[in-house]
Amino acid sequence: MKTLYIDGDMLAYRSAFSNEVETKWNDNVWTLHTDVNASLAYFDDFITSLCIKFETNVYQLVFSPKRNFRYDLFPDYKADRGNKRKPLALYEIIKQVRDRHPSLLEEGIEADDLIGIRCTADPENTIAVSGDKDFATLPITWYNFLRDELRTLTEEEANRNHLTQTLTGDAVDGYAGLKGVGPKTAVKLLDKHGWDWDGVVKIYESKDQTEDDALLNARLAYILRNKDYTNQKVTLWTPTKQNNQK
Repeated sequence: MKTLYIDGDMLAYRSAFSNEVETKWNDNVWTLHTDVNASLAYFDDFITSLCIKFETNVYQLVFSPKRNFRYDLFPDYKADRGNKRKPLALYEIIKQVRDRHPSLLEEGIEADDLIGIRCTADPENTIAVSGDKDFATLPITWYNFLRDELRTLTEEEANRNHLTQTLTGDAVDGYAGLKGVGPKTAVKLLDKHGWDWDGVVKIYESKDQTEDDALLNARLAYILRNKDYTNQKVTLWTPTKQNNQK
């Protein structure tokens, strides 16, 4: 029976936004309200459907703390999100969900990282559940519920996807990568210069950026694996021969 590690952050946002109700009282007065119970029911239904789909009753909802180690690397990490409205009752929904379902939260690391750590510790018996494309950088079994797509990625595939994202960056998370380089261009550039750290550095330098720029983007793009977290201490991603996928 597999253990499901479910992205609670993404589910909380989706459940909270989906249950907001806009009410027009007259032409000039509108209000927005939410029903926390409806959001809790969203979680319950989602979890039930997952357990049926994967024939298990073992799961953990995983949530993020307010800050994590990436802010120390790059203070503008996810800075754009601060200007966007959070859904109504988000934190109350998370609080009540954590009271009624098995859940995990660890200071200093995001939900993505905690899922990555748990799943890479036992890839045969776990499934990561999230709609976040960043999970393609992990050698795990990943269920993208937004696409109803189940994938099992090898270490080579995961490492290649990490190098690709090092070039493309992630606008949602606020780190830029290389300007004008999307996924298709990144693959072409890596095919030309090499699927290894030397290739990444050559590409950055060809765009008038430095190896330090490349390393920062690589560390921001990297989701922690079991080997990168010991005694609640993070080991930052560092280029090694194992990162080379020639």
